[in-house]
Amino acid sequence: MAVRYITVSAISNLFSPATRSFGDIAVVGEALAAATGPFKTPIAVTNPNSVSDPSNAAGKDKPIDDPTWFQGALGASVKTVLAQTPGPTKVWAVRSNPGDATPLATALAVVAKLNVQIVTMANTPLTNVAANKTAVETLSDHVNTVSATGGDGMERIGVAMLGKGVTDTSLVSAKMSNARMVLVAHNSDDDAAAAAAGTIAGYQPHISLLLKQVSISMDTLFSDSEIDAFNAARINWLTDPTLIPGKSLYMGEGYTLGDKMPYIDIVRTIDDISFRLKATLIQAIGNLRISRSGLRALVSEMTAVLEPLRQREVIESYLVFIPVLVLLDKDPASLTDAELTQIHNTQAQRTVDAVITVEYAGAIHRLNISLIFE
Repeated sequence: MAVRYITVSAISNLFSPATRSFGDIAVVGEALAAATGPFKTPIAVTNPNSVSDPSNAAGKDKPIDDPTWFQGALGASVKTVLAQTPGPTKVWAVRSNPGDATPLATALAVVAKLNVQIVTMANTPLTNVAANKTAVETLSDHVNTVSATGGDGMERIGVAMLGKGVTDTSLVSAKMSNARMVLVAHNSDDDAAAAAAGTIAGYQPHISLLLKQVSISMDTLFSDSEIDAFNAARINWLTDPTLIPGKSLYMGEGYTLGDKMPYIDIVRTIDDISFRLKATLIQAIGNLRISRSGLRALVSEMTAVLEPLRQREVIESYLVFIPVLVLLDKDPASLTDAELTQIHNTQAQRTVDAVITVEYAGAIHRLNISLIFE
């Protein structure tokens, strides 16, 4: 056997960060009384015409609007969601049980466990009816609570609609007015909330929803004064702009009901970047040390997430700042007692604070041109 002066044993231990979908939707609602589809059981739907029957040993499919499944509002809304182009990657249908004390809240408790990014209610318009107002407020509470207290990747938005032809912006209550709620005004007999949810799901998080096509039927458009009122209240409306050839419906805006994050793409982009960072940095937990080299490696991990987003123009720029790393970079002999104590406390508590500043440039929503002839 020949003498080997150098022996190399290659070991592959590649790390693949978890990924988060951006187009999964949960639709909650009632079916006809004759329907026998399961109550409060999430059913994954990827085909607008059929749904897999988990109780069928033969593995056969049944039509989504078959009387033995979700015929009625739930089935119709799921089909509307899946009719959008581009559309969602997956839709979860959750049938609420009218026999429950709080049917919607109970069904949403099931949805809280799903990895979805958008939640809507089947054919539940916001009107003067107290029950409908409560339903939209319940959806708002769900998306807020789960986004704040749910597991990683559970952040979501809710999509609701005004009743057909309703223009009363005062129906929006304080409980609905947050950045995780989207409200749509329409003049359609179809479920406009389901259509808008499907449209939102079809685009990457950083894409503005302004003037994105929505596939439902609507013959009557809103007046200029009605649109002005919707715009002031951050309610989206469906429109058919004269400047776009053909006859189609589009999102008139991409608003949320929150004043701090008033656009849908801002909320979804923050959720997406947050998950990307956490999914990548999980490998640092328990491995990287609170040392100069360890924290510089941590900065590199964050940069590896943010730099591709900058290159794709999802974000304009970013800055990663770790306060204790600034101290570790200094000459040890120059450190004050307070700085030494700060380093010691960080190492003893094993908790590192980091600040990431991201510059996000939204798409053009308004363009003012002064045309001067001389």
